[in-house]
Amino acid sequence: MSNKSRRSPDLPKAAVDALWQGNVIEAIKVVRLEHNVGLKEAKEQVDAYIGSQPALRKKLDRVLATAKKRMVRWLIGFLVLAAGLAYFLMQGA
Repeated sequence: MSNKSRRSPDLPKAAVDALWQGNVIEAIKVVRLEHNVGLKEAKEQVDAYIGSQPALRKKLDRVLATAKKRMVRWLIGFLVLAAGLAYFLMQGA
């Protein structure tokens, strides 16, 4: 590939703002619209930008870790609720 893909691309301000809010998908959408590129190229540009910004990478890693924790808590709660409901349904039968 060319050096163009190795250097940090200039992203639209709206895409950078979306990244700092933890919204990578929105940033990719903005890049696609404003640079008129496909999904793969937009994702590569966003990934290159994230890679060139260590503080942003740390923030996105924290956002991802928090989202994973929330998902695990939700799943555990759902399973406990489902097990309780199954128990009560079995007792009634």
